[in-house]
Amino acid sequence: MRLILVSNRLPVQWDGTPNVGGLATGLASFLSHWKTLGNEVVWVGWPGKSIPEKEQKIYSKKMMEEHGTIPVFLKQKLADSFYNGFCNKTIWPLFHYFTSHCEFSDITFSSYEEANEEFAKTVKEIYQPGDWVWVHDYHLFLLPGILRNTFPNIRLSFFLHIPFPTFEIFRLLPERIRSRLLKGILGADLIGFHTQSYTQYFLRSLLRCLGIENERGNIYYQNHITKAASFPMGINVEQFVMYANSNECEQIANQINVNHKNLKQILSVDRLDYTKGVLQRLNAFELFLKQYPDWIKKCKLVLVLVPSRTDVSSYQSMKRAIDEKIGSINGSYGTLDWTPILYQYKGFPFEELVPLYKNTHVMLVTPYRDGMNLVAKEFLVSQKKGMLVLSEMAGAAAELPEAILVNPNDLNGMADAIKEAIEMDEKEILSRNTLMINRLKENSVMEWAKKIFDETEETTNQNLNFQTKSISPTSNLLLPKSNLPVFIIFDYDGTLVPFHSFPHLAVPSRELFNSLTILSQFKTVSVAIISGRDRKFLESIFGNLPFHLVAEHGAWHKAPNQTEWDSLFYSNLEWKKEIKTHLEEFTKRVPGSFTEEKEYSLVWHYRNADPDIGLNAAKEMLDELSQISSNSGFFVQRGNKIIEVREYGTGKGKAAIKILPNITTETYVFGDDTTDEDMFRELPNQTISIKIGKSETIAKYRFQHTDEVHVWIQNLINYLKKVNDGTT
Repeated sequence: MRLILVSNRLPVQWDGTPNVGGLATGLASFLSHWKTLGNEVVWVGWPGKSIPEKEQKIYSKKMMEEHGTIPVFLKQKLADSFYNGFCNKTIWPLFHYFTSHCEFSDITFSSYEEANEEFAKTVKEIYQPGDWVWVHDYHLFLLPGILRNTFPNIRLSFFLHIPFPTFEIFRLLPERIRSRLLKGILGADLIGFHTQSYTQYFLRSLLRCLGIENERGNIYYQNHITKAASFPMGINVEQFVMYANSNECEQIANQINVNHKNLKQILSVDRLDYTKGVLQRLNAFELFLKQYPDWIKKCKLVLVLVPSRTDVSSYQSMKRAIDEKIGSINGSYGTLDWTPILYQYKGFPFEELVPLYKNTHVMLVTPYRDGMNLVAKEFLVSQKKGMLVLSEMAGAAAELPEAILVNPNDLNGMADAIKEAIEMDEKEILSRNTLMINRLKENSVMEWAKKIFDETEETTNQNLNFQTKSISPTSNLLLPKSNLPVFIIFDYDGTLVPFHSFPHLAVPSRELFNSLTILSQFKTVSVAIISGRDRKFLESIFGNLPFHLVAEHGAWHKAPNQTEWDSLFYSNLEWKKEIKTHLEEFTKRVPGSFTEEKEYSLVWHYRNADPDIGLNAAKEMLDELSQISSNSGFFVQRGNKIIEVREYGTGKGKAAIKILPNITTETYVFGDDTTDEDMFRELPNQTISIKIGKSETIAKYRFQHTDEVHVWIQNLINYLKKVNDGTT
């Protein structure tokens, strides 16, 4: 299988030199393993520089042959507006909760859209059926949706490496933009996040912004299933452990220790960025020296700062502030034979970084906000005697609770954490680190990527099965194949008519009613409406047509051309009064909701309520009523924006069986929700069952919406006319 990996930047720079750190380093071991299994890897991304059009063909060939990469060519102006504009002045600060840094611009978002289209164009040129496309990070939120529209059955994963914010933060994006981003990402089969919290924030944003619910992380959107789940990214543990235990690493680490005169080493390794909290970390270290002067001349902070976005003025200002703070601390506390902070403004290769980790007594990883932070994991597996001080705002904190967790906004707490870590007993450190290291070994980068592939494969197969049930309403498979009588069962809401804010407003269009009237005039056709609606409503709509009418999910039946309704069972309804009071309490709590009372059932509607409040209340109600329903004469069922409580013994499946003619017929049944699954399940196997909508079903076929039911009715009418005319 070929993996097409898509990210904003390629693993090599425009001139072919490797990119140090980031996604390329994190995925290196997995990609090597993937190739050993006989698979192919192609990496698609921007080379980081505008390439003249006349050189692009030769450049692409060279990059593919030498590095297995395919460049996406963006003009410099577009790249600047896309990357430095929307990506780094809108998405990056917003998703890291730095709302004051955000700039909201239609111009930069248009560039973002255009850039995503360019990435899509490049992928489309190389994509072949069977490829696995894995899209990475916030630069390419729109790409999954674009690719899905072109290749409906594409195997596609998306992973977000930064935090996904709470809905209250996400909603700061203009409605047009936030909806576009969410719809774009839903093109993937699998959406991965580092933590469960980020996953839940995403699902809540879907609900609040688009009104899309989920079932245990499964999202149904535009005839497609997308799964959202958490996959904490790991590291190549074996690689770090092996090198950390090597003689080469030991020698370098020993030399560092000698150079530092056996001082306790406190280490900080970060990219230059305002989200990393470097200046706050320096303030905390200064406070540590002030509050605990016994540690002066006994420890050293090694600060490694990797250059980033050096051409951005705000980053230049940040670096000046950090430089000044380091100078201030060294000037205030340093002596002729001791400097508190050793400052390195450069990136360190793996071979130099691991000895630094190995020689460290306290590792400070205290970002204001971080998607995961792999430095914390690299440090842990590279040594045994050092203690990790970790921000509770980093994604890694969910996996590493044995670390000393701190709030990066709490200077006193951070200073105390440094003291606790530097003075911690070695046995305690070893005990904590062993637990964390064992956990990291079980969740290496290899396991991380494998889980993502396996989950993607499972969801892709679900979608293929999902798609195979979809059928055109004009398909010959849905027309009678014999001279047998035709018996048709329709659900009402969500099948014959779309849902409406208020149930009494959901009535058939004039065109649909005329079609049903014509259908009823064929002598070989019988029609039944089996609905949760009450008798009065069904009578008002279909009373003049020769239909079987079944109300309240099978509680009542009115045969064609009869004037009276027959009850299909008897009950004293002892449960109803108590449950009605219960539902009305929820109605008071949830504005926009209301309770509908029928003879044998009660329905709580929350379609008009705030989507978040309504859904949470529905879950609470479902849980409470389910606990008391046993042996109580009623059962509870969730429908489309409703909770229905109805009498035991009712059910569309049982009703359908009771009204089915004794003679053999060609039977069709149409329905849209969980109550209709009873009919699909209980009717004879030869019945043609059609599900309307996107949720899972045991029906044989699927229509996308009520309009397709109308098309099918008209197609059947045309077919029957030809049969009667002898033209077919």
